[in-house]
Amino acid sequence: MDDLQVIRLVLQGKTDHYGRLMERYHNEMFSFVFNMVGQYQDTEDLVQEIFFKTYENLSKYDPDKSAFRTWLYRIASNHTINYLNSAFHRKHTASDIDTSFLEDETDIEAEAIKAERIRMIVAAMKKRLSKKHQNIVALHYFSGLSVKEISETLDIPDKTIYKALKSSIDKIKQEVTIDG
Repeated sequence: MDDLQVIRLVLQGKTDHYGRLMERYHNEMFSFVFNMVGQYQDTEDLVQEIFFKTYENLSKYDPDKSAFRTWLYRIASNHTINYLNSAFHRKHTASDIDTSFLEDETDIEAEAIKAERIRMIVAAMKKRLSKKHQNIVALHYFSGLSVKEISETLDIPDKTIYKALKSSIDKIKQEVTIDG
C-alpha cells in the first residue's frame, strides 16, 4: 500500500494505519534528526514529536505539491531546527555526541573508528556550517535525498543546493582529515 492510500485510510478514520507510515519512515527520520542533533535521547523525542505533528496536520497534506516523504522531511527539518534554536536545547546540550547506537559487537574496533569519524564530521558541520547548510548536507549525505528532493523539501532552488553542498564539503574537509 503506497503512502497516499495509507493517508486516505487514516483521514477516513482508520487511524491505526498511521503506524505503517511511522514504520516506513522511522529509521530514515531518526538518521536525519540524529545527524542534526547528535544526541540519541533527544533524537528519539524529536522523531516522536515529528510523527505526532505530521499526524495532526495530515489533512493539510497536498499530494499535488510534493510526495509525502518530501513533506515529512520538511516537517522534520523545521521542527528540528526550531528545537536546535530553542533556549532549552542550548542550555542542555552536552559536548559529546552519543554514537552508542553505532556499536556492532562483531567488529567493535571498526565501528569505533566509524563512530569517531562520524562524530568528527558532525562536529565539523556544527562548527563550520550554518544551520541551513547543515540541514542540506544531512538531507543529502545522511538521508540520501536527491538535490531535487532537497529543493522541494526546503523550497530552495537546485543550483543553490549544489553550491551549498560543494562549499559545505570544502569547509568540512578543511576542518577534518580522514585517513583512508
